[in-house]
Amino acid sequence: MNVSLRDLTRRMLPSVSPGAAPALAWIMAALEAIVLCALALGLSCWIAPADPLGLRETFPWIWIVPALLAMRYGTAIGVLAVLALIGFWLLQPLLAGVGISVPAEFPKAFFLGGLVLTLICAQFCDIWTARTRRLRAVNAYLDERLTTLTKNHFLLRLSHERLEQDLLAKPLTLRETLARLRVLTAQTGDIVDDRGVLPGLPGAREFIQLLGQSCQLEIAAVHAATGRDQFAAIPSAFLGTPTELDQNDPLVRYCLSEGRLAHVQTTDISAAERSASRYLICAPLMPSNAESVGLLVVEKLPFFALNDDALQLLSVLIGYYADGVQLGHLVGDFVTAVPGCPADLALDMLRLHRIRVEAGIESSLVALVFANDEASLDHFAQVKRLKRGVDLSWEITGATHSALITLLPLAAEAAVDGYLLRIEAALMQQSGSNFVASQIVTHTARLGHAEPTDTLFGLVRRCAL
Repeated sequence: MNVSLRDLTRRMLPSVSPGAAPALAWIMAALEAIVLCALALGLSCWIAPADPLGLRETFPWIWIVPALLAMRYGTAIGVLAVLALIGFWLLQPLLAGVGISVPAEFPKAFFLGGLVLTLICAQFCDIWTARTRRLRAVNAYLDERLTTLTKNHFLLRLSHERLEQDLLAKPLTLRETLARLRVLTAQTGDIVDDRGVLPGLPGAREFIQLLGQSCQLEIAAVHAATGRDQFAAIPSAFLGTPTELDQNDPLVRYCLSEGRLAHVQTTDISAAERSASRYLICAPLMPSNAESVGLLVVEKLPFFALNDDALQLLSVLIGYYADGVQLGHLVGDFVTAVPGCPADLALDMLRLHRIRVEAGIESSLVALVFANDEASLDHFAQVKRLKRGVDLSWEITGATHSALITLLPLAAEAAVDGYLLRIEAALMQQSGSNFVASQIVTHTARLGHAEPTDTLFGLVRRCAL
């Protein structure tokens, strides 16, 4: 038979309800003790009126009642039962009048032995009562923990299912997506010819496929610009089976006039114009400080994919790609302002600066300055090996010091602190020294608070090479 611990403890104390008030439970137990002692004494007087207490018997059976009460309720009720028997002896003048014989001299040994027996039984009860009370407390805690863990497990299962759905819909993270866009546009160069006409968009097919994976686009197309607010009718790349571009569509006209992404839920467009448009999303591929190099039109996507997060991600990716197309113009001005800056670092700073301004996603620069001695050069090499795949770095060598400037995309203050702690922990593990002991000076800067060229130039100047 399987008996739970809770059932066992309840069976040991069946007459005291766990929810009852302690005072009420004690009063009920005291009344029960008095009634049982009275019944036992009445029965004893009826059976043996000449010796109701059993003083002349081989075994004093009357003490079974106080012993049982003490084993059931503890010391207090057991002592109360003993007092009830003593009270019975004190009523000897009244008992003699009804024919019940009680000794005139107080039987000290009789009552002392009964008291000792009662206290021994009461001690057993008190010990097990304390144990069962502790077990009840432990069981109550475990029940509460089990309930909490059950709810948390259920929420975790729902969260896991939601995460699986999100990963199926968006298999790439934002950092992975930006890294792939960097590969697509890193070596495109300037695609504008002498007449100012863009014959096509570099990496357009990979770009539209990347948008389809990240934003769940089903039918979409990218059209290259052929002039100011003019675009080729034949798309440079597409998903699904898009129709021919309608440049007079209300949503297309609105996105070109405003120079930003527009969709069917844009409140600035009238309901009639939104219903007349055959597109769900229209967005110009507009680099920083330049005209649009193309146009993205989306005709079909899942209903739940049209949300603020997806639209923000789409806007970020479009701007990132458009900046990559205009690599020559953007990087040329940047490198002129900050001589020696790598082209890929300059381009990403411009892209991330735009992301900070438009989407509010912060990025940071970290500069580590090393001395040119042998130990510092070892630390310099180790720090370079700790660079993540998505980070870009610029090594600057001076007469007495060298600096490593690292761009941390999409990294706020907490991510910068984690990056510095990770480097310092690696230094401690290798050489047992931190930044101060290794004479490594750190400088940080945030993108978006000033022009990217001013931010980088100011950081280089703070390195004091």
